[in-house]
Amino acid sequence: MQRARNIVRWIFLALALVYLAWCAPELIRNFHHWRAAIPDDPMAAEFWRTAFRLDATNIAAVLVIGIATFWGLKPRKRAGSGAPSAQG
Repeated sequence: MQRARNIVRWIFLALALVYLAWCAPELIRNFHHWRAAIPDDPMAAEFWRTAFRLDATNIAAVLVIGIATFWGLKPRKRAGSGAPSAQG
């Protein structure tokens, strides 16, 4: 059971990081479009800012869920594993 939980927690963390790597280029592209459109077209700049914020929020939410799952499934100490022996 413990081994399965450990595998699941690492899979969730890996999936969150893969998602970050998959979405990062679009996030960067949206940021560059936003900054380039500011002096020329304020309406386009507003669109690109919204796209950037949505992508950033989406990535942050997935990372938080992945990290929370990773820490939430962390192995716990067993009740008698850390205590010194009474027969010692």
